[in-house]
Amino acid sequence: MSLKRSLNLGKACDGEEDRLRRCRVMKKKKESRAAEKLELELEEEEANKSLYICCLEHGSDWVAYVIRTIKLGDLLSSSSPEPLRLQQVAYKTGDDLPGSVGCGVMGSQIVFAGGLTPPSLLGLGAKSSKSVWHRHVYAFETGGGSMIRKLDATLQQGKLYPLTVELGGKLYALSYRLVTDPPSFEVFDPKMGTWSALPQPPFFQVGSPYYEHAPFSYAIAGTKMFVSHQECPVFCFDVAHPNGEWRLVPTMCQGGPFPFLRKSLVLDLPPDDNNKLMFAYTHERWRLRVYLMSLNENQESITQIGDLSLPELPYEFGFPSACDFVHIGGHKACLVASQLGPPFGNENRYGLGTHKVQGVAMPFQYEYDITKVDKKNCFTLQFMPTRIFEFHTNPPTTAFAETVGCFVL
Repeated sequence: MSLKRSLNLGKACDGEEDRLRRCRVMKKKKESRAAEKLELELEEEEANKSLYICCLEHGSDWVAYVIRTIKLGDLLSSSSPEPLRLQQVAYKTGDDLPGSVGCGVMGSQIVFAGGLTPPSLLGLGAKSSKSVWHRHVYAFETGGGSMIRKLDATLQQGKLYPLTVELGGKLYALSYRLVTDPPSFEVFDPKMGTWSALPQPPFFQVGSPYYEHAPFSYAIAGTKMFVSHQECPVFCFDVAHPNGEWRLVPTMCQGGPFPFLRKSLVLDLPPDDNNKLMFAYTHERWRLRVYLMSLNENQESITQIGDLSLPELPYEFGFPSACDFVHIGGHKACLVASQLGPPFGNENRYGLGTHKVQGVAMPFQYEYDITKVDKKNCFTLQFMPTRIFEFHTNPPTTAFAETVGCFVL
């Protein structure tokens, strides 16, 4: 092949690459314009609700509880390309404040429960002989005030990152792993003002075939709490059942564990109380999966009806290490990624100081036709434009703000 022809072929290849690059740019612009036309329509009641993001900010040997918020109307209706600022509404720190806490909602209060000192990022010091497990519970009233106060009622035993959830007007706390003597599972009755022990789950019983520390998966549906981990099938605890015992659910996931990690979002399908919609995300493939959940007694099951790609995030955000679902209202929900990998090129990401932290909200709305449950296209979902928010950590802390709770109230 002559030199001239080789040069011409090289130019042609370069030209083809340029053409493909221009096509990709034009495609992104078209997608961006199409997204701009979409808008999540909020009812007045929904727009007046607020998104609360609860973080642990770590210093050298201490931790702070920080709660930030933004109105849903401001977050989801904004057309500004600039990141939206979260407002800090509560802050608490102290040498005796534990890290690795659970975070949940009880009425209009956000609560922090359990944990250990000295605090360590992501509970990495949980096995240390110096660890002290805490039974304290702290609360913040979202209806007014800026204080995170310690409650008089304490847990019977310490817990690591307990699942903290309100069911039937009572607050339940289930430890993420076995760390102390039983109980690992407790309930708080606000009328009595005390915590009571509940049956020890099979996966926390030494000698049980399911006794293994592995990442947990949760689904809260009606009065039922479903729990599994990678080495354990799904177990159910029904807070309304008079026996109050954990039971194996062999009909769920063909007798295996849930096919997702962390906490799913389960929503009603009125007027049928026995069927629910469940949303979960898979971290590895960055996809949103949708299931039809049947709650028929002793025959509970899930059937996948949707598998969708989640919106692409800006490259500089890295990859989310934690996401949380929140229900906006009606057929509207949102996946919030408030814990992203450190920005690329940030050389000071492990240094102490004040750091800018960004996150994304991925709202969506859906439709479901129960009459098409045995047919295709029974479920449709539309993602709305992704919203970017940001805040600055309180000095002197690391750049990693550990999200422990994300709620709409």
